[in-house]
Amino acid sequence: MIITHGRTWRNVKSATAEEIRNHLLEHGGIEEEVKSAPEAWRIKFSDSTFTYYKKGTLYSTPSNSNDPAVFEAWEYIESLAGSVYVLPTKDFLIGLDETGKGEVIGHTILTGVVFPKEIFKRVDLLVATADTKRRHKFEYWDAIFKNLDLLRTSGLDFIIEKVPPWHVDRYNLNKIMDVSYQRILSVLFRKADVSRCRIVIDDYGIGATLRRFLNFLAKQGAEVIVSKHSEDKYLEAKTASLISKRVREAVIKAINENPEYQIDGLSVGSGNAGDIQTSEWLKRWYSTKRQWPWFVKRSFKNVREIEGRKGEPEKITPPIKEELLSREFLVEFNRGHLSIRSLSLVCPHCGAINKAISYAISKAKCPSCNEFIDDESLSLTLRYYCGYIVPDSNIIMRGLLSKDLENAKFFEGFTIVIPPVVRKECDTPDGKKEFERLAKFTSIGRIKLETPGRVEDIPANLSSIERDERIIEYVLEYNSIFITADNQMKAQAVSKELFTIFV
Repeated sequence: MIITHGRTWRNVKSATAEEIRNHLLEHGGIEEEVKSAPEAWRIKFSDSTFTYYKKGTLYSTPSNSNDPAVFEAWEYIESLAGSVYVLPTKDFLIGLDETGKGEVIGHTILTGVVFPKEIFKRVDLLVATADTKRRHKFEYWDAIFKNLDLLRTSGLDFIIEKVPPWHVDRYNLNKIMDVSYQRILSVLFRKADVSRCRIVIDDYGIGATLRRFLNFLAKQGAEVIVSKHSEDKYLEAKTASLISKRVREAVIKAINENPEYQIDGLSVGSGNAGDIQTSEWLKRWYSTKRQWPWFVKRSFKNVREIEGRKGEPEKITPPIKEELLSREFLVEFNRGHLSIRSLSLVCPHCGAINKAISYAISKAKCPSCNEFIDDESLSLTLRYYCGYIVPDSNIIMRGLLSKDLENAKFFEGFTIVIPPVVRKECDTPDGKKEFERLAKFTSIGRIKLETPGRVEDIPANLSSIERDERIIEYVLEYNSIFITADNQMKAQAVSKELFTIFV
């Protein structure tokens, strides 16, 4: 674990500060001359400098050597000055927060994080003083994220959701966030029992459906906290905010470095609506008379002004239609259980309950009545209630996913999980090309790609039954929708009660 930043304690009383000063000096600290009028004292301790300011702020610079003595000093100070964050009140801490909601460029990123109370201090060391309100280079956020990622072996886990710009432009964002956060919580509860969790969610204006769900969780014994500026008080919310920030900045970095989106050497900048560079880029791009790139939120005021449009943008309720989903699935979902086995699709035309639907030329069809199902509402509903897809090898070899992402975008925003057996079978020129195309869409945030397991662990003489079973294992593990063009594989998946898209 590498700590790349220092620590700050505020409102430290002078008597407490004197105790801290004496402790540092008694344990090898060396007092230095203050460098400015606001400073009360300054002590060099190992490779960190502790500075106490007359208005009550105490700051310690990072320890570049990660000296344990510095960390012990931090813990001692916290025992006197108190923790910056509310200490754990449950065995597991869950935080939900988002970023990018107010930026004109890129996705809105939602993150849910969970970790056991035993690693509260370790998480605190990594994220306590990270500033999510200021602009930093991607490397700043990435360094924090990499250190957090190392804590996965100690019980920390997180789930990331992306809301694309065109959904923000067209739909009421809060409805999408409500469903997304409920799904994130349902997945996180596989890691921790509801009754043992403290759940902190940033109050963005959550709707009635999510509030009912949170009330249900509270009745099950969870401690539920809905709070504005929650990241200032709760470590779990701050951690979720930092992960969201890193994911968003990775996309912004990819956009900035893509020559396709540069005009006379000018890139998009931070993507913030108030950023001078971003504003100038928007004006220059519009002057070229080209269509806006996919990542520009056209509903934002500064874009509308550039286009000469007046008034407020009209947004509609997203066509996330719960009535398309089976009652069994919705009941389980509203109890905090996400299970692909309970998912069936209710045809809006004939009322048939289907474990599989057919898909061709970006159109979904009910296998019972052969009628087309509105692709927009179906895509949005499956996207935000389920979110994961496991493709069979034949789907990869046909290049179906990348073709869809370039045109109809039915699978936009899904997490595509590629099992190792599929990766092995698709180690061909066509397969490699599709993986390259999917990697490109991943780099700019259009989808998320996960490649669990190791190809090297797949036996050369694997039988077709064993091969199919390995794929199904990943469908179950990720609670994913399965997509295939093989009749036999479709039949096997449906027999195991897995929801399947058949091409």
